[in-house]
Amino acid sequence: MDETKKNPRSANESLIVVIITVLIFVLALSALKLPFFKSLILIVFCVAGMLVAERRGLMEQLFLLYIRHRKLACLICALCVLAVPMVLATDRYVAHIAVMAVIYAMVCLGLNFQMGSTNMVNFAPAAFMGIGAYSLAVITGKMGMSPWFGMLMAVIFCTIAGLVIGLPTLRTKGYYLSLVTMALQLAFTQLIKNIPYLGGPNGIAGVKTFDLFGLPLYKSYTVFGVKLVPQAPYLLFCLIILGVLIYIAMRVYLSRSGLALNAIAQDEVAADCLGIDVTRHKLFAFVIGSIFCGIGGALYAGLIGFVGPTDFTFARSLVFICMVILGGMDSVMGVVLGAFLLTVITEKLRDFSDYAQLVYALILIVMLIARPCGLLPKRVRNYCLLFNRDLKEVDNHAGSTD
Repeated sequence: MDETKKNPRSANESLIVVIITVLIFVLALSALKLPFFKSLILIVFCVAGMLVAERRGLMEQLFLLYIRHRKLACLICALCVLAVPMVLATDRYVAHIAVMAVIYAMVCLGLNFQMGSTNMVNFAPAAFMGIGAYSLAVITGKMGMSPWFGMLMAVIFCTIAGLVIGLPTLRTKGYYLSLVTMALQLAFTQLIKNIPYLGGPNGIAGVKTFDLFGLPLYKSYTVFGVKLVPQAPYLLFCLIILGVLIYIAMRVYLSRSGLALNAIAQDEVAADCLGIDVTRHKLFAFVIGSIFCGIGGALYAGLIGFVGPTDFTFARSLVFICMVILGGMDSVMGVVLGAFLLTVITEKLRDFSDYAQLVYALILIVMLIARPCGLLPKRVRNYCLLFNRDLKEVDNHAGSTD
């Protein structure tokens, strides 16, 4: 007897998961493709609907539903991801916005390890993104080597940078840590401006894009009679990498390391008394966050084909911080949502770019006052549901071990 016959509600729940997942993708694509005012109105209504659903407890039920049918949800998400390049086949600009949103989501996932999980306010995510971007630019643009080797070197250099910078930096706490990372960001921008090998203020041009089995990922292809825009294959490539990073972030969040990071965020002294190696876990959060930022930076360089100091400034770091706060700190899907929303809002307000910093400040102030936990706040870990364990079984097992 299959699961549907055992549980009559299973079929209905599966249908709800499918409908909600498809609806989310339709709304996201609509926000990308609609004109200026219609897109903003749609975003406002969606955010308002989420807040109302959260107040009535519907979001919690929806999360539990997705956990219960996570395999089906992953399958539907994969099918929707494969359909995204086809839907955006005729619009270069919209496809470009979508790629940027995906890349920014990777950087914000890295920042979330520090800001969300460990409560370390890092003002230098753009610097680590720049390390990854310049690594790819030097390897491909200067040395003429493979972009895949450049991606590997970006990960290695970001790991080394995270270790070298993290070891002395993590001796500080609170506001002092924030000031150190702020100084690091400003120093990085000035450093790349004054190194001639890195192009100085002019940056590095001619960065090679990624290819797969000899086929460039930034190129227009015809699939089933539909001519795709050049960004479409690259968008699919970035979405797959984002899916892998989301999986890693979720695994860390649900692991003992994730619990240890949360304990450190609440009280370092109490965590130390519980036997948690505070320095090692904070360094882990700093390094893995740097790697995520470096991967996003390498993909950004492969997309644009050029890197320069103006791409990785302190203002860009502030944008990433706003994305994490907007979506919800220590919430993996919330961070992705925040990155998508703020990227779309920024692009839709490009005609008012002079007021971009004002918009970010207003969003930050409103969120901190009205909803400090973000649009999709973190949830209580439900290990019994995740691992298909019954609570009574867990209690019996704990009693037998005692």
